[in-house]
Amino acid sequence: MPLPRPNWTDPPCPRDGHAPPLEIWRLRLARLGDDPDASLHPFTVPAEHRRARRYEHAADRHRHLAGRGLARLALSRRSDSAPRALSLDEGPHGKPQLRDGPPNRPPLHFNIAHTADLVVVAVSQAHPVGVDVEPQRRDANIEALAQRVLTDAERARWRAAPAAQRRALFLHLWTCKEAFLKATGRGLRRAPDTIECRIKDGTVTELTDAATHAPAPPDAAAGDWAVRPFAAGPQIAGAVVRQEVVPNSVGWHNGSPLLHRRPNV
Repeated sequence: MPLPRPNWTDPPCPRDGHAPPLEIWRLRLARLGDDPDASLHPFTVPAEHRRARRYEHAADRHRHLAGRGLARLALSRRSDSAPRALSLDEGPHGKPQLRDGPPNRPPLHFNIAHTADLVVVAVSQAHPVGVDVEPQRRDANIEALAQRVLTDAERARWRAAPAAQRRALFLHLWTCKEAFLKATGRGLRRAPDTIECRIKDGTVTELTDAATHAPAPPDAAAGDWAVRPFAAGPQIAGAVVRQEVVPNSVGWHNGSPLLHRRPNV
């Protein structure tokens, strides 16, 4: 099932006063050459380097640094700060956040997702945001996952789809649910089958609470959040969820060119 394909462009000049309220940044690790760490270290801080070294596999280390480096780069262009000068920490359930945003401006929120060599960062002005990406060829037992994370209505739609389309449909629904859970900061502390995706013309256009679930704090009402599915790359499903509304004007940026430049730190 085809998803909307954004027009990914090289980023505009920073601090031009016309940044859209929502930007999605994309990075391919393969474009950083044989030594991604050399490109990423100037944008990241020692605590992030130490955490990266705890990963057993180099690919996981590179993804961690790329997510933090790309987030710092994207946030710095909206906050009059150098990437490494920004103070990033984690919320109560591990959602990354900007501790001290630019003064006298709406707060900046961000979220990070990655799969294989693709890293995506969403930056939102004023409203919390979540983003998720999943490969269409993900090695997983889709049948078992569908039983666990889809609502009854979603499962009926999924079973009614042609067999060749079910994997793509499931991952489309999953990325929307995961982006919502990441946006709210609750993660899997809220069961995915308590969120229902409404589909129009083959694409999720709306989130709502499942008929069997009445959200109460700390759970957020799914209907208060907007969703925008997108193709993050060939055979990669993506979704971004933002509180209240996903604006018509979204900036879709390639981050690779900027990570080849040494930042002002």
